[in-house]
Amino acid sequence: MKTRKYSLILIFSLLFNVSLLAQEKEKEILVSAASSLTDVLKEIGIVFQEKTKIKPVFNFGSSGSLYQQIEKGAPVDVFISADQDITDKGIANGILESNTKTILLKNTLVLVVPKNSTAKIEKLQDLQAPEIKKIAIGNPSSVPAGKYAEEVLSKDGLNKTLKDKFIPAENVRQVLDYVGREEVDAGFVYKTDALVAESKVKVVLQLSGHKPILYPGILVSGIKNSADAKSFLNFLHQSPEAKALFTKYKFTLP
Repeated sequence: MKTRKYSLILIFSLLFNVSLLAQEKEKEILVSAASSLTDVLKEIGIVFQEKTKIKPVFNFGSSGSLYQQIEKGAPVDVFISADQDITDKGIANGILESNTKTILLKNTLVLVVPKNSTAKIEKLQDLQAPEIKKIAIGNPSSVPAGKYAEEVLSKDGLNKTLKDKFIPAENVRQVLDYVGREEVDAGFVYKTDALVAESKVKVVLQLSGHKPILYPGILVSGIKNSADAKSFLNFLHQSPEAKALFTKYKFTLP
């Protein structure tokens, strides 16, 4: 009888421990982030999970599209945009928590061409040359890199003169992919994207004349696991590990 009693105690103890482990494994936060952060956040996510036992599940895309998903009720905990205007819009609409907004990073807009390209591009006006037939650009209405590129191009009316050459993309990584596969002659991406694909593309121009490229991180309003989400945001902003990885991928810290 005693043996049976001890066996039952052992079984219940094991079941309890398994239950605790299952709960620990299920501790997750959903992070929607700009595509330009894909590589670095995947690395940071691994470090964060090892230290906290909280798993960040990432959804990467254009900042505008990600915001629309959140607006429609997607169960997102943390939003990291490449466009401060989108974040401010979410705050104004009560969708994002204003008191959690944190500027995490800065970036630079560049023009890239395929690695083996022989095109001579020393200024944006050179994109008007006949040999430049296709230029990849993110959709300015939803892709921040496209919006920044349009700001620069519009100063000299190039957004109109080059219009027929534009190949629209859904996010900045798609632009990078088009250039890397030599499907277009040039494209507008961030400096950090170009470095990730430096075996396939090369930077010909570093651009200015647009709004500062900032990456705000912020919590979505009304989430249940705000403590875990906040801890991830703090880790991105304050931890030496995250700062080292951001620097490794050539982002500029604020």
